[in-house]
Amino acid sequence: MYIDILKKIVNNYKYYKDIAINLEWIKADSKYYDWYKKYPIGMFANIINFPENYVKNNFERAYVQTVLTGMAWSEEWEQDFWNIPFSERLKYMIQAENFYAGYMTYRELRMKLVTEEHLINEIRWHASYDSVSESEINSVVSYVIGAENIELGGSYSSDHTFISIKNNSIMITDCGIWD
Repeated sequence: MYIDILKKIVNNYKYYKDIAINLEWIKADSKYYDWYKKYPIGMFANIINFPENYVKNNFERAYVQTVLTGMAWSEEWEQDFWNIPFSERLKYMIQAENFYAGYMTYRELRMKLVTEEHLINEIRWHASYDSVSESEINSVVSYVIGAENIELGGSYSSDHTFISIKNNSIMITDCGIWD
């Protein structure tokens, strides 16, 4: 279901930009996991818990907000950085297209459904390299169970970006061997 919508947005900067500049920022709970402690293997998880059924009813906007929230975390910006006038959003997204596009495009677009088992195994393997606690692993894995899990893509064969989508949450997981 969501994979068809993602095919319209991912790697399509113009479509993404149109959603982003008109986005009404929804108050949501964000969680970030940084499991890239030991070079060269690591994982990041960006989780957004939206109000009940928000994702189900507003998927495109929820996806764009999740990407922007992850970008803010990565760049160490305030989480409400997007609460700016429409004209400023448009200016930033035009002038810094390569920067913003870097967060929502993939050199290797894969766009394929993955099983819970596959994604859980990826998460556990990457977490084991950084000696992540079982409770922390389980808190991330809970977003995979019962979700539509999709591999979006990566920059090359040894890195992967996955998205796990439920009616009220989105988790974007980046994992790989980055050398």
